[in-house]
Amino acid sequence: EPLSCRYDVVVANPPYMGSSSLGKWMGTWVKKHYPEAYRDLCTGFIDRGFALSAADGYSAMVTMQSWMFLGSFEKLRGKILRNHSISSMAHLGTRAFGAIAGEVVSTTVTVFANVKSEVKGAYFRLVDMGSEAEKQAGLLEALADPDCGWFYRADADGFGAIPGSPIAYWASLATRKAYAKMPTVEDVARPHIGIQTGDNERFLRLWWEIALGRMYLDCPDARASQCSDKKWYPCNKGGDFRRWYGNQEYVVDWQNDGRIIVGDAEKDGRRFMNLPDNYKFCESVAWSMLSSSRAAFRFFPQGFIFEHAASAMIGSRSQLLQVLAFCNSEISRHLLSLVSPTLNFNVNCIAQLPMTISSSDHVERLSRENVYETKTDWNSFECSWDFKRHPLV
Repeated sequence: EPLSCRYDVVVANPPYMGSSSLGKWMGTWVKKHYPEAYRDLCTGFIDRGFALSAADGYSAMVTMQSWMFLGSFEKLRGKILRNHSISSMAHLGTRAFGAIAGEVVSTTVTVFANVKSEVKGAYFRLVDMGSEAEKQAGLLEALADPDCGWFYRADADGFGAIPGSPIAYWASLATRKAYAKMPTVEDVARPHIGIQTGDNERFLRLWWEIALGRMYLDCPDARASQCSDKKWYPCNKGGDFRRWYGNQEYVVDWQNDGRIIVGDAEKDGRRFMNLPDNYKFCESVAWSMLSSSRAAFRFFPQGFIFEHAASAMIGSRSQLLQVLAFCNSEISRHLLSLVSPTLNFNVNCIAQLPMTISSSDHVERLSRENVYETKTDWNSFECSWDFKRHPLV
């Protein structure tokens, strides 16, 4: 009987669990009944809250923040922005609860109105405050002083200006205009997700684990790999935070254009994903899709296959140097904080960043110089296959 009624206010701190962890029966049931929200149990509860609240009622939820940004929750965000409203939000981030130590979970507290409203929502950005007590004090200060610097008013219709409609309430009007009017990264260089071997333990090695004579370091294209008897080819697999150049440590078994990896995938039951031929062995700009701090973009010369942990984009040398400079800039860092504060930098969020090509060669020259300096640094240590001598010797 309580679940069949509708209420003026619904309040919940629902459980969090990704759809891949739900049992088969529960996963099927949630997907059937909450098709826009089934990606996580807590987002299913957000959707359920609208059904429990009255037509002019409110639903308040403590949830993870991922639904605000990730592409897998885009349909849920669309439903909320079309049919409901965000009345207020305390964006807590990590360390919101003293009983949960460390960077365990990032949370947000949201009050949803069950009707579409033209009133701007109130947002409290508390993610940079380091403890439960600090966040509580910050919230009270913002209520007393809206000019404190972490209180925002945002119109929900403005979220649609940024691809994927993230709940980027702190985005400025200039930022939204940039997304609406400027060309994007994918207009300059074409990004693509890398290969997925399905068995990295078998097909990937650190380059110093194999004989140099079996490596093909500067293969120009897929046809050359088909004609070569070399077994191991440079593989870009992401790695630690490093900008401009470096993290060239892995090789992949790509003999005869990956015949063994490709041909045995179905027989082995592996999940394999290949690259189009025109993306293989090209000069590229790549980045690690997962990071513990910020995105770092690097130039890779001819000869590399890139793996799915390190997606890449290709283009002319001039285009790549321009994209590299932009993507390593503070502007890019700010834009990525709007669309991917979870530090999962997928292909789509990079491809849709607004940028423009500089008419001057100044940007390209600086980018080239940065690549040269970091390449020299990389080759000064034994982790590089081009190492000759330590600079201090």
